[in-house]
Amino acid sequence: MRSALHLHGRRLYLAIWVLVGLLIAGLAGSVLVLLYKQRSADLADSRAGVARLARGAEVGMNRTLLAVDVLLATFEELLGEPRPAGQSLYEQARAPALAAVARQNLMLRHVMLLDDAGRPIVAFDEPGGAAPSGLPAPEFVRQALAQALPGLLLGNPVPGADGVQQVLPVARPLRLPDGRRLLATAQIPVEALAAVLMQGLAPSQVELTLERSTGELLIGLDPERGLDERSHVQEGLALQDAPGAPASAPQGYTRLRARPGLVSARALMYDGLWVTASLPRTAALADWAALARLSTAATLLLIASLVLAGALATLHTRQMDLARGALARSKALLDQALGVMVSGFVLLDRDGLLVQWNTRFEEFFPWLAPLLEPGLPFRRLLQATVHYHLPGASAEAKAAWVEERLRHQQAADSPLEQHLPTGRIVQITERPTPDGGVVILYHDVTELHQAAADVEHLAFYDPLTGLANRRLLLQRIEQAGADALRTGLHGAVLFIDLDRFKTLNDTLGHEVGDLLLGQVARRLQGAVRAGDVVARLGGDEFVIVLLRLDRHPDTAQAQARGVAEKVLASLNQPYALDGHVHHSSASIGAALFGQEPQTATDVLKQADIAMYEAKSEHGNAVCFFAPSMQQALSERAQLVADLKQALPEDQLRLYLQPQFDGAGRVVGAEVLLRWQHPQRGLVGPAQFIAVAEESELIVPIGRWVLATACALLGRWQREPQLRELCLSVNVSARQFRQDDFVPMVMGCMAEAGVRPHLLELELTESLVLENVAESIDKMHQLRTRGVRFVVDDFGTGYSSLAYLTRLPLHRLKIDRSFVQYLGERHSDEVVVQTILGMARNLELDVVAEGVETQQQHDFLAAHGCTTYQGFLLARPMPVEQFEVLVRQGAAAP
Repeated sequence: MRSALHLHGRRLYLAIWVLVGLLIAGLAGSVLVLLYKQRSADLADSRAGVARLARGAEVGMNRTLLAVDVLLATFEELLGEPRPAGQSLYEQARAPALAAVARQNLMLRHVMLLDDAGRPIVAFDEPGGAAPSGLPAPEFVRQALAQALPGLLLGNPVPGADGVQQVLPVARPLRLPDGRRLLATAQIPVEALAAVLMQGLAPSQVELTLERSTGELLIGLDPERGLDERSHVQEGLALQDAPGAPASAPQGYTRLRARPGLVSARALMYDGLWVTASLPRTAALADWAALARLSTAATLLLIASLVLAGALATLHTRQMDLARGALARSKALLDQALGVMVSGFVLLDRDGLLVQWNTRFEEFFPWLAPLLEPGLPFRRLLQATVHYHLPGASAEAKAAWVEERLRHQQAADSPLEQHLPTGRIVQITERPTPDGGVVILYHDVTELHQAAADVEHLAFYDPLTGLANRRLLLQRIEQAGADALRTGLHGAVLFIDLDRFKTLNDTLGHEVGDLLLGQVARRLQGAVRAGDVVARLGGDEFVIVLLRLDRHPDTAQAQARGVAEKVLASLNQPYALDGHVHHSSASIGAALFGQEPQTATDVLKQADIAMYEAKSEHGNAVCFFAPSMQQALSERAQLVADLKQALPEDQLRLYLQPQFDGAGRVVGAEVLLRWQHPQRGLVGPAQFIAVAEESELIVPIGRWVLATACALLGRWQREPQLRELCLSVNVSARQFRQDDFVPMVMGCMAEAGVRPHLLELELTESLVLENVAESIDKMHQLRTRGVRFVVDDFGTGYSSLAYLTRLPLHRLKIDRSFVQYLGERHSDEVVVQTILGMARNLELDVVAEGVETQQQHDFLAAHGCTTYQGFLLARPMPVEQFEVLVRQGAAAP
């Protein structure tokens, strides 16, 4: 009996431990499977996260480099435009339009144009366009110019101008229409590109790099050390055929610290450049390791419970409860991990029934939340959501959509994108599970699509106003021209330039100027039809393309004029600009097209010429292009080109018009300028002084006139008959506003040894009154050194009397418009008498110009005029003839 009981006990003992063993084996196997799946899921999630970071960095870096590439390529378009005759490439490169383009990208530093030898032509952010101290390395320049196809080239990091900040040199070769090659270069701060690489995030433990396929490290971002200053990583990445392709190099180690990890590498759209995101495997599996430790502890505890259960059933039950609690905690951790995923998650079993989902999925599809429960067929979810994707569609169309969606799930070899009713775009990725089920991930790609749209918008639209830019405008004009030739309907281009916009920028700042440009853009859009095109070329220049005007040219021109006048009236309305009320006007040039084939550039150029014609008429006007304008522009360009050679080839001549006192003695002369042109002969100032003013040639010409006049006064000091004569030199407004005007005058007098009181500077009333404070300051600086001042054309201004007593004047010159009608118009006689009386009371001398009759002379003498100048007494003459005249007068008894 005892033996039987013992045997029964042994059998029961054996049965208990067999049962315990089986339970332990099943429990251990379950935990291992759970940990294996969780480890795979964590690695997949981390790999997907690293891939998303790499794709985001790729998009951001492509967008940034494309923006730089487009900006540098714009120089080729601008430099490719026809240059005025005689204008050098250097002068064209210094045009404001190129400088405005260079400033459009705030990330760029030291934007320059180099010739094909690497010599600087112009640096846009340096004073005066001078070359900066640090130029691109010669090897980088040669490499950039040696590209078979022009494209953006990035150099290796170099120290910036401040010696602290690292920068990446960038370059793009340019080819001009004449075959010359230039190089547009710039510098991008490494920190700025690092921000693009990070996408505004601070990913923990993730290493980000921008590198070449050969392993050269351009930017490395270490989460602990920040910017990595190494020049190479452990190995290069194999190149792929298409941008965005994954790297084919081994990816078992992070790029910077060479730790075992997950690596995602993306090729940029520029050959040889890659962005990578690396995550150490320990960081990727950190949550899993914690879960594994917890599960292991729970399993060991359960095993101990099972062992004790063989002896004590109560203890066995207790240990089983502890095991169930540990499993519940493990599931809670799993649910928490799913809840914090940035992507929506759905798990289906092999029968297509819903097993699990996360809250992100409910956020994407809030209308499905009431239906979600385990065991729900996925087909039922599709049937419930199709109404939101295909509103108003027929029942057959909705059923077909559901079936197509299920077929795609069975053969899901590529992601699927869906546009949600909320306006967001989700990318759906479906992968089979080992047990035959399906894991579905819903990733929000709205920002990626927006980034792609932003790149396209940057290439074709003005960032300030949102209007079409030059590139898109030229395309639209080409299309409109082809349409006009096909249909016989005319089109028109309106070239709009705001009057005195620079004054607004200088007085109220560029921010207020930008506000004005934005309001002008909106007014232009409101003044045209829906099909017409409104564009901004840059600065304060806008263009409107009017489509489908009348077949008859005169009627089409009348229609275009009507729109132009409507635009002009709209732009003349007051603007509210940041607390300021601003009144503006515009000059509009118009050109019709459609009668014959024309390029977009030619049509735009014709409208530009007409705009300048309108501006020459004091602005706020509309002018249509005529062939004679082109001829006049060509002649003016030729005149400017010839005038540039006048000083180097010694073609300028000084003429003197004598000034006489009441006794008929020569007391001085006014310095006049003549141009001895090799073909045109002797050219008077009326034909070229205005051109010199507009082209800024008046500054070197004025300096030559002043220096030559001082040299003449210095030579006269050695001859008693001439040493007391005064010379009056006219000063242009542009010359007077130069910062070095006072030192220049003093230098000319000191070099020639001139007594200062013999030099008189003639200033017009409008010049003095343009900036009274500055004018008085400069005049006082010279007056205290003995130089005398004359107000030329006195009486033609409207406010001179208000400042007359403040100006350090020596003499007034009565304008010839008052002198020529003396004895004929009583009003002019009263004006002249008033000027003479006022000058006498203020103790100022008076010289009357334009004295051509004895009657004029006698009237002036009778009312106290002291000095005379005009054809009655003497015409302008060369210096040698003037000196003979003075010597003969001095020799007469």
